[in-house]
Amino acid sequence: MITSTSTGENYVIELSDGSHISYADVPAESGGQDKFQRPGDILTSSFAACMNMTMQRILQERGLDYDKVMIEADFDWSKTERNRLEFYYIVDIQGNLTEQEKEEVKAEARNCTVCQYLQAEKTLTEIGHWREAKEGYETISVENKSSEI
Repeated sequence: MITSTSTGENYVIELSDGSHISYADVPAESGGQDKFQRPGDILTSSFAACMNMTMQRILQERGLDYDKVMIEADFDWSKTERNRLEFYYIVDIQGNLTEQEKEEVKAEARNCTVCQYLQAEKTLTEIGHWREAKEGYETISVENKSSEI
């Protein structure tokens, strides 16, 4: 579970999984400190990181000679179509590979874990008070605020 905690600096948020800490922020023109990635950038980073790691795993499993995998990614939230989020990315696999090998690796990597998360049906559910939820992830007698996204 990820814990998101305000830090005392306007809109700077500490994110922790219990073992690792990172931060989120918004630009100064939105009232933030502009020190860290915006939440949407963190989502895009997760996509790019997972795709990159998956490509490296595939390259290694196939014994293909590569030097570096680089992915540039961005997203566009459609203002005209509700709930439409599109990710765009460029892949650069550097090394001694044919174009066909690169294309095969890219095609297989499109099934990375985060790609599966992003394509799955989603629900947002408030699971109640922290201590009770942490002990079993059971919804307690708090109004269930569940909505599909």
